[in-house]
Amino acid sequence: MIPPARLTKDIALLGTPYFNLYVVKGETYAIIEGGVSAVTYPFLEQLDQIEVPGESISHLVILHSHFDHMMVFPTLRERYPWLKVVSSKKNQAIFSNQRIMTKIFDSDRRVTLAMMERGLISEAPSLIPSSFPLDLPVQEGSILDLGKGMKVRFIDTPGHSPDCINAYIEDQGVLFCTDAAGFYNPPDFFRPNYWFNLAESDRSFRKMKALDPEILCRGHYGVILGREPVRKNLEAAHQSIEEFKSLVLDRIQGGCSIDDTAREVTDRFSKGFLELFPPGDNLHLWKLLIRRTLEYLGLEVKEDP
Repeated sequence: MIPPARLTKDIALLGTPYFNLYVVKGETYAIIEGGVSAVTYPFLEQLDQIEVPGESISHLVILHSHFDHMMVFPTLRERYPWLKVVSSKKNQAIFSNQRIMTKIFDSDRRVTLAMMERGLISEAPSLIPSSFPLDLPVQEGSILDLGKGMKVRFIDTPGHSPDCINAYIEDQGVLFCTDAAGFYNPPDFFRPNYWFNLAESDRSFRKMKALDPEILCRGHYGVILGREPVRKNLEAAHQSIEEFKSLVLDRIQGGCSIDDTAREVTDRFSKGFLELFPPGDNLHLWKLLIRRTLEYLGLEVKEDP
């Protein structure tokens, strides 16, 4: 775990280095990002440490529907049933689809067990797969008003996933970018993660950079503080797209298959919290990234049978 860190008088970073959650204070509190279920109990302890009672929380914000950004929330909803779930309106179908939700819960369980095996946690809630409420669907330009001047504006940033959104507190220059800004493992490891669409990811980077935030709140590995460090972080993450494109093109034009290339990048780039994922899942993800790259480049390459 990490000790709770106050970013501004109204915003705090909680969770772990691998999985970040943020508490935003207005008249009521919102929790932005939902981590994995493995961090549920430590997160509840952190809320006590910063004296945020459950009764004062009103909203749970899911910035995209991947399991490692939403699985603390089932327990919170069970304890505090009045909490309203906020996410992209594109997730209305996903959150009510039992087959998809079962996969999300299963993925969460595998990573939670991996964290237990490594001694990172001692216990975690036992979750039963279920549908997920979406009480407040949002889209580009939607505002969550928490009162006392705390307004959170939502920005569509697809690419990593079709439903990916950012949350922006404009008057404080704070941008919650979730995974829209690629994988970052401090101090200087960057890799793209456009599982959905490379062109969309590129456009989303340009939107985030145009906002020129002063504080960048990532979904993993914490926060970048200061306008210039944020600019450099976003630029390096954006540049990693070009580097990965060049790597893939070099390997494919050199006669490597998609599968051989995927095995190479899986070995090289599955660092940090990605090591908690089952090896087969990491291979699948990097293979998908290679396919998305080739689609963008307009290349058709036959895959291994």
